[in-house]
Amino acid sequence: MFRKSRLLLFAGLCFMAFAGVSCGKSDGQSVQEKDKSKQPDKTAKSDGSLQQIAKDAIDQTSLDDEFADGRRIVETAGYVVKEYKGFPAQEITKRGRVLVYTDKKGKHSGGVVFLKRTGFQVAPAWHWYFEDMVPDSVVNVEINQDGLWDLRIVSTRGKAERFVQGESFSLFARERTDWIAMNGSSSAPVSEDAGMWKCFDGDTTTAWKSSLSGAFIEFNVPFGVTGGNLSLYTMTSEQPRGCAVYADGKRMEDIEFQPVAGRQVIALGQGVRGAKKIRLEFTSAHANAATVAVAELGLD
Repeated sequence: MFRKSRLLLFAGLCFMAFAGVSCGKSDGQSVQEKDKSKQPDKTAKSDGSLQQIAKDAIDQTSLDDEFADGRRIVETAGYVVKEYKGFPAQEITKRGRVLVYTDKKGKHSGGVVFLKRTGFQVAPAWHWYFEDMVPDSVVNVEINQDGLWDLRIVSTRGKAERFVQGESFSLFARERTDWIAMNGSSSAPVSEDAGMWKCFDGDTTTAWKSSLSGAFIEFNVPFGVTGGNLSLYTMTSEQPRGCAVYADGKRMEDIEFQPVAGRQVIALGQGVRGAKKIRLEFTSAHANAATVAVAELGLD
C-alpha cells in the first residue's frame, strides 16, 4: 500500500513538472509574440519616410516654380537665394512665404522678405535688409502674447534679432510691386506711433510724421531701382510740398507734391535707375505746416 502511494505521488509530481514546463514554454511564447507585436514595422516606417521625402520634394518643387520670377530678380541683382519656404500668414485668405537671401559669398549682407500668395500670384509684403549682417534663418515667434506673429531672424554668426509686429512691422501690409526695404532710417518721429514703418504698413489712416526741420526718409533698394516711379500717399493735413531726391548719396532732383490728400505718383529721372539707396529730404510743407506726414510710400 505504501509502495503504491509512493508510486502515485511520484506520478503526480512528474505530471505537475511536465505541466509546469509546458505552461512555462507556452507563456514564454506568448510573451515573445507580444513583444514582437510591439516592435515597429520597419517596412511600414521606411515606406512612410519615403512617402514624406517624396511629398517634401514635390512641395519644394512647387515652391521653386512659383518663385521662379522672384529668384531671377534676386540673382540678377547679385544675390543668392538661401531659402524660400512656406511661412504662417496672418490672414486666412493668404498663404505666407519667406525668402532669405545673401550676397554671393555669404559674408557681408543679405535680407529677409515676407511674401504673400493669393491664387497664383506671389508678391512681397515686407522686406528687411541688413548691410552688416548675413541672415541664416527666420522663424515665427510669439513675443508679447498679443495674438500676432513676431519674427526672429538669426545670422550666420548666431546673432539673433527680434521684430515685434505692431511695433516695427506688419504682416497685414499690402502686397507690393516694388522690393524696397522697410527697415531704413528717418528723422525722429513726433511720437512712438508715428514711426517710419507706418508708411509701409498698408494702412492709409496711419502715417510717419516728423518735424519739417530736417525731415527725411532713407531706405535701401537692394535689387536696384527699376522703373523710378515714386508713389506717395498724403493725408488731409501735414502734406509735404518740396522734396529733394538723393540716389546713392548724390542729389538727383527736386520734386513737388500737390496739396491734395491721396496717392500721388511722380516719375523720377534716369539718375535714380539702378540706385541701391534712396533718400528723400522734405524741404517744405503745404499750409505752412510745421510737420510732414507720409501715409504710404513706394518706389516701383
